[in-house]
Amino acid sequence: MSRSTGFAALLALRSLTTRMVAAPAHPSRSSSSISWGSCQSFGVNSTDPNLQCGFLEVPMDYHDSSAGNARLAVGKYAATPSKKLGTIFFNPGGPGGSGIEAALEIGPLAGGLFDFISWDPQENAVFWENTVTAYINETISGKFDQQDYDELYSQVDVTEQKFKAFTAGCQNGPSGKYLKYLGTSSTIRDLVSLGDSIVGQGQPIDYWGVSYGTVIGFNFVNMFPERAGRVVLDGVVDPNIWVSYKFFQTALADSEKTYSGFTDGCAKAGRAGCKLIKITGDNATGDDVKTLIDNSHDLTLEIYRKGYNVPVAPGLAKALLFGVLYTPETWSSEANTDIYAFVALALQASQALNITVPGGKKYNIPTGNITLNTSGDSPAPALVSYSQAAIAGADDFVDGGVTIKDVFDIIVSNTREVTPTFGTVWSLGYNSYGWPVRSVERLPPYTPAKLKIPVLVIGNMADPITPFASAQKTANLLGDNAFLVEQLGFGHTSLAQPSTCTSGILANYFINSTLPQARSVQCAVDDSNLFPPLNGTTTTAKRSNLLRRLL
Repeated sequence: MSRSTGFAALLALRSLTTRMVAAPAHPSRSSSSISWGSCQSFGVNSTDPNLQCGFLEVPMDYHDSSAGNARLAVGKYAATPSKKLGTIFFNPGGPGGSGIEAALEIGPLAGGLFDFISWDPQENAVFWENTVTAYINETISGKFDQQDYDELYSQVDVTEQKFKAFTAGCQNGPSGKYLKYLGTSSTIRDLVSLGDSIVGQGQPIDYWGVSYGTVIGFNFVNMFPERAGRVVLDGVVDPNIWVSYKFFQTALADSEKTYSGFTDGCAKAGRAGCKLIKITGDNATGDDVKTLIDNSHDLTLEIYRKGYNVPVAPGLAKALLFGVLYTPETWSSEANTDIYAFVALALQASQALNITVPGGKKYNIPTGNITLNTSGDSPAPALVSYSQAAIAGADDFVDGGVTIKDVFDIIVSNTREVTPTFGTVWSLGYNSYGWPVRSVERLPPYTPAKLKIPVLVIGNMADPITPFASAQKTANLLGDNAFLVEQLGFGHTSLAQPSTCTSGILANYFINSTLPQARSVQCAVDDSNLFPPLNGTTTTAKRSNLLRRLL
């Protein structure tokens, strides 16, 4: 569920889960060390001397040595030797975000005070290549009038068949024998093995997880409370429901609030900062901008249904718009390039085909040639990772009984009750509903245990995929073992917008184990102007040395 560019990153991962009993002790069978060297051979094109890579050999099954071993690709962004205070282990979420890329991107924010460690899955995207196409049907992304409803449910049987063929292909493929080793708890055991190798056997492990990485972090303190050092859960996934096909009923709760932040910001900026206002006309409100984008989508859908070519299929268009919400620092550039182009092209095509804009709305339709570039945003089928399906399916506590109709029912419910704009965005997470393989080790129920240092739980005011309510719920579940921070900004995780307040709390926590003065605090973001003048210079604050001591 983490996002690194203009579209939700859906890549692959090696992870696993724990039996529905207390977690067994961690077998100390990973005694290998890491030989650090250049990351060039790991596919990372960086000459930064602080970035180092290596492999750690770990058990495939921590309770059965006969399963053999696997290798974790590990990235380290090294601390400045004279300033080093410790080591932070980081998971970028996904499931499937690249740890080595995270070390390169996020590691410098540690200000040279900590070795910043992250790791890649044992199996990456190649494991899942060409298993099934990326999108079931583009036309499910309507507003669910009767035509949308009928069209969706007419595909129940064919979609069920496709996913049975998909899961059978994975299970019977050359790597199918490894599926039972995927899940969350082996990722947690991999984390402990990394800790044993890097900071020492039995030593506390400082951990920062974002998005799905919070599922790892929550279950890490549950399975290994004695190993928990300073632990940050940032952009929190509800740990009790993430493995359910109903997950997106909860996950999308703040998506409309985030979308309103985008459209309100555009309207407030006016045509000087948001080209969409040139189409709506001056004095437009955020709702007017939202209606413009919605109308453009519906026009594209109608043109698509009539058999004409469209610059981007309507389902993908909705998914791309949803992806934009993850990173507010891109809102201005996306609104003034691809989103503007999508709207303009939809209006131009509707005018040429004599198709009436919904509601009879009148817009200032741009003229001339307009180009929409989606080359860097569309996940081609050959590159789609189904690790989220494999990991959620491996973790799932429901063994069978769920059908694709149940999944479609959730999509309809989301659209009607949670988010009319994004309820129909097809998520690969739905793919886990029929996953045929369960992990050899399942996640245990939460058992409260007193931690040496309480967990720091962070959530954004408006996060499109991990709502603040999930952070609150997790903090309440941890009780005295948690402190809660609400960052008053938009986007996915606290890294989406710079906040000196949040950075200060993180710095004090990792450097001194100091916690906020109250159990629940709020932090403002540094700059709320996300649509600076188009001909001016942006004043948006930049993240800088998050963990450097603040004087």
